[in-house]
Amino acid sequence: MLGIDYLIIVLYMLALIGFGLYMKITKRTGSDTENYFLGGRSIPGWLNGISYAATSMNTDVAPAYSGMTVITGAFVYWWFISRFSIAFFIGAVLFAVFWRRLKLVTSPEFYELRFSGTPAVAIRSWVAIRSVFISVVAWTGAGLLGLYKIANPLLGWDMFTTFAIIIPIIIFYVLLSGYKGVVISDFFQTIIIIISSVVLMIMVLKEFGGDAGFLQGPENLKNAMVSRFGSGVISWHPPKSHELLGMVGVIAWMVGTSVGYGGDVAPMSGAMEGQRILSCKNSREASKMYIWTEITLFLMLSLLTLPALGAMVKWPGLHDGTINKELAYGMMINHYLPSGLLGLAVSGILASVMSTISSNMNFGAQVFVNDVYKRLFVKNTTEKHYLIVGRIVAALIVVIAIVIAVRAENVIDIAIFMLGISSAELTANWAQWWWWRFNGKARIAASFGGPLVFIINKYIVFNYFINMGDNSDYVVVFASMLMTFVLWVLVALFTKPEPEEKLIAFYKKAKPLGWWGDIPEKAGVKRMYKPSKVVAGLGIAVLGAVAVSAGTIAFNSLYIARWQVAIYSVFVMIVAGICFKLFFSKYFSKTDLDE
Repeated sequence: MLGIDYLIIVLYMLALIGFGLYMKITKRTGSDTENYFLGGRSIPGWLNGISYAATSMNTDVAPAYSGMTVITGAFVYWWFISRFSIAFFIGAVLFAVFWRRLKLVTSPEFYELRFSGTPAVAIRSWVAIRSVFISVVAWTGAGLLGLYKIANPLLGWDMFTTFAIIIPIIIFYVLLSGYKGVVISDFFQTIIIIISSVVLMIMVLKEFGGDAGFLQGPENLKNAMVSRFGSGVISWHPPKSHELLGMVGVIAWMVGTSVGYGGDVAPMSGAMEGQRILSCKNSREASKMYIWTEITLFLMLSLLTLPALGAMVKWPGLHDGTINKELAYGMMINHYLPSGLLGLAVSGILASVMSTISSNMNFGAQVFVNDVYKRLFVKNTTEKHYLIVGRIVAALIVVIAIVIAVRAENVIDIAIFMLGISSAELTANWAQWWWWRFNGKARIAASFGGPLVFIINKYIVFNYFINMGDNSDYVVVFASMLMTFVLWVLVALFTKPEPEEKLIAFYKKAKPLGWWGDIPEKAGVKRMYKPSKVVAGLGIAVLGAVAVSAGTIAFNSLYIARWQVAIYSVFVMIVAGICFKLFFSKYFSKTDLDE
């Protein structure tokens, strides 16, 4: 890196500091907790969606996803299709309207609306504490670790230097700007990430095009991949078995992340959805938030991973394991980008980590203040006092995350463990919205029993007694989900349901989908939705997921001159997209009756 690269990075950091000062001086952050943490509930869905996508683009994503690409090849996009495609659309179609309808301040408040007595207080407090001190710090720590894995080979910084330079700037602008500042800065950071990724893509194709020109790059890249590694690396779909991304893994991730999604918007596997939904202008915008998130996220992930196809050809050691695969991204930008553009790319990296950490800090502070500190300790004091406590907690989150980053070794290990420990209880997330018989005791059984079941299975049962080979991690997740499902169903059936007045009050406020027996009639509310509406909503969600996934496959296929695959995928995208729009508009018009 030359002086101009460092100048671009310094200017970017100064811009963030200046933005934070501007938000503070102009008092755009608000003087109360609702404005500071929810942006006055005035954020449009598209902006919240782009912000959430940028937040998901943690710096752990660059080394982890590029590292997976050099091992798998072109079909790496099935990694994010399997994790997010159906899940986000389930959130958009089946849950966003109902969460926003409740007009909560934080998502953990839900548990005292839905359940009663000690279980309600216990679950609300637990969800808040785990969100702040388990989920948020774990993902923040993963981001810091990813940042170091890029800065080390590129800049020669050790971990201490990396954190000492970056973290103070993040803390400064986040504490000043509030949630509205976070989402606005995320928008501009998304632009930086996209521009820097597009530049890298072009430089890779330019090198492979050689004297024939840039337009020959895709064909030459495809031929080079096939020549060196075989035709399997340009396949549009994963093989039946693969060390990182076989068909079994794709199905496992798709089921493991989709089942239960949306019923809890503060899960351990990614906890900021609730803040995005509750800060939207209305239910319709909350639903759009999920759709914008998926489209933006898939675009950014595609732009990030495609250049790594060139890296696996240029440095074969990344593919065969002689070079650490998570160094691929740092090696790429260091080799392909000239001075000036390299500074832009590094700024994009900084943008991704700052987006994630800023969202984590703001969300964690909000939840702790509203659901722990204000709820259990200091119930009546000034808004200024709560804002001060929130800022202290935000800074504490980063401190704990540093400890996580120092002790962790691989980014992907954090992701798999977080998914596993949260997935066991996922089925209960749908039950608490769709089944009147589900009670607080069943929720406790799922929330505390689920992670315990997962840990026992992972470290004892499937470690010492049952050997499932390469698919062990996935079997552990599914076995834990099934066992936890049986556990909470039995608890729900053999304990008393919630008091009828509690169920009636919740139904009046939320008007949820699902199986609610005679509660609607007793609530004096016209039964708005048949249980079949849940099944219809799932079908519509699948249509949306197919449309976006097909578009992703088409875009990725164009990069390596898979023209036929691209044409077929565009056709599927158009048909599925039109069907989704027609059915979703009709479905939404009958669901969003109160707005």
